Amino acid sequence: MFSGKDVYMYCTGGIRCERGSAYLKQKGICKNIYQLQGGIHRYMEEFPDGLFRGKLFVFDNRYTVKSNDDVIADCTYCGRPWDKYSPCSSIHCHQLVLSCDRCRQEHHLTACCNECQAKGDAGEETEQCSCTRRRTRIPREL
Repeated sequence: MFSGKDVYMYCTGGIRCERGSAYLKQKGICKNIYQLQGGIHRYMEEFPDGLFRGKLFVFDNRYTVKSNDDVIADCTYCGRPWDKYSPCSSIHCHQLVLSCDRCRQEHHLTACCNECQAKGDAGEETEQCSCTRRRTRIPREL
């Protein structure tokens, strides 16, 4: 798939790029590997009016870092522009949900999928919801 090709990587802050490019180099999978130095986060700091649009997803409780006012995502339920993540309301589910204030407050749509919504409404606990089971897994070997 990558054989003989150049790979361009850009990550949140560069750490995952370092690990990912080291892995690809070790396996000899591609021709050349290029990285955006410091990741998208550094790009946003250096070029606040640059080409990046929307919010940057980060892997902590902030969920996103804002660099401009563009909203490029939609509410999962109604389709209105929305880009604020919140955790699924089901106790054991760890998915994040794009559910706008109107859908959350007026319609009580606070879960990542219908299964979690139904179990949350019934007060049941779930170990793994249907959307988690359907999610594509990253292969261990390329």
